[in-house]
Amino acid sequence: MDQPTHICDECGSEYFPSTSPMVRLCPNCAHYLYGYENCVHEFVEGRCQKCHWDGSTSAYVASVQQSQGGKPS
Repeated sequence: MDQPTHICDECGSEYFPSTSPMVRLCPNCAHYLYGYENCVHEFVEGRCQKCHWDGSTSAYVASVQQSQGGKPS
């Protein structure tokens, strides 16, 4: 059975809502914007098999990643 998906309000990626602590954000955006634990992504054919995130980031999240010493996705 397929899991339902939501669309992240910040980056626009689909994600499995059961994998994010926030209703309208994917795990990656919830992590960089609010400090929640991120998914340990496992990409297969362009999507994380755990959370269904496609690697998208908004310009704002990319700037937050850079300011925290990470590289933008």
